[in-house]
Amino acid sequence: MQKRPSSLPPKDLYQVPLLTESQIAQFKRDGMLVLPGVLDPDLCRQVRDQMWSVIATHRPAMKRDDPATWVPFTKEEAESHQRPENGGDPYFFGSGHRLYIRNGAEDLLLNTAPRALWNVAEQLMGKGEVVWPAGVDESGMTTGPCLLTERNVAGMASHLSHEPERWTGKATGKTGQLRLPKTGPVWTTAQGARGLYCTLPNSPPPSDPYGGAHAEALYDTHWRLQIAAYMDDLPPHAGGLTLWPGSHQRIWDYWEAVHRDAPPPDMAEGTPKWDGYKAPPLTDIKSDTKPVETYGPVGSVVLCHANLLHMAGQNTRPDVIRQAVIYAFAKTPASVPDEVVKRDPSGDLWRDWSDALRK
Repeated sequence: MQKRPSSLPPKDLYQVPLLTESQIAQFKRDGMLVLPGVLDPDLCRQVRDQMWSVIATHRPAMKRDDPATWVPFTKEEAESHQRPENGGDPYFFGSGHRLYIRNGAEDLLLNTAPRALWNVAEQLMGKGEVVWPAGVDESGMTTGPCLLTERNVAGMASHLSHEPERWTGKATGKTGQLRLPKTGPVWTTAQGARGLYCTLPNSPPPSDPYGGAHAEALYDTHWRLQIAAYMDDLPPHAGGLTLWPGSHQRIWDYWEAVHRDAPPPDMAEGTPKWDGYKAPPLTDIKSDTKPVETYGPVGSVVLCHANLLHMAGQNTRPDVIRQAVIYAFAKTPASVPDEVVKRDPSGDLWRDWSDALRK
C-alpha cells in the first residue's frame, strides 16, 4: 500500500462529496460523469487570477477586460517561447487558438482539482491504491512512478528538450521512480496535472469534424480515471471536452481480443500497434455513436474512464476562454504490478477498480 508523503495539504482542504450509487452506476455505464460546480469557487478564482497574471507577463497585449484582444497566437509568437534551461516545456506557450500554462505541479492547481477529488478517486479506484499527486518537492522537482516502456519513454522526450534520456534513462520495461522538472511531463508519474489548457474564442471548426477524437489503450500505463476541471463558467459550444459515451467498453473489447493470450505488446512481433485516432473500433464509434459536449458553471468536473474516446471541442463563443485542468489518476504499482499492466487489457474492464464500483 502506498504511503502518503508527509507534505500532505491541510486536513481542511476542500473535498468534492462522494458519489452516490446512481452516479457510480452512470459512470460505469457511460464511462463518463459530469459533476456541475463541485469545486471550491474561491480556489477557481485564484487559478483564473494566476492565469491572467501569467498572461500579463508573457503576452501583455492580451487584456483581461477586453475580449477583442483574446486573439490566436501568430506563427512568430508560437515559435518564440523558450524552454527552461533545466528541461521541460515552456511555462507559458500557445499555438493558434490554444494557450497553455504548465503549472500542473503547483499546489494551487493541485489543491483546486486533483487533490479536491482525492476521496472520489479512491472511491472509484480503491482506497490506498491511487498515486498521490504530490507536486514539486523543496528543490522544485517532482518524483513519482512510471512504467518505462519504449513508447512511454519516447512520448516524454518532446517535453524534456535536449538530452531527454538524462531524465528518463533508457526503457527498461519496468516501473521506476522518475524525477522530472516541474514543467516536464509530470502527468506521466501522476505527480501533476498537464496544467491549464485554454481554448481562445472563435476557434475554427476542424477540417475533419471528429479527426481529433482519440483514445489511449491502457496496456502500458497505470492511468485509470481522467478528469477535466473547468476553472470558469463554461457555456455550451465554448470548447468543452467532447466524449463518446460507452466507447470505453468497445475499445476494451477490441484491444483485449487483439492481445488475448499474446505476449506483452512491446515484445510481440507483428502485434498491431494502437493507433489512438484510427484503430478499427474508433472509426466505427465515431460513425454510430452521438458524442456528448460537456459544459457547466465554474468548478464543474468531467470524470471519464481513461479508455473513453474524447476530443477538445470548438469554442464558438466571442467572449469566453475555455480554461480546463487536465489530470489522470493512476493506480499504484503495488496495486497493479507491471506484469499485469503490460498484458492489459485482459479479462474485466473494471478489474483494477474499487469494490464499490465493481458491484
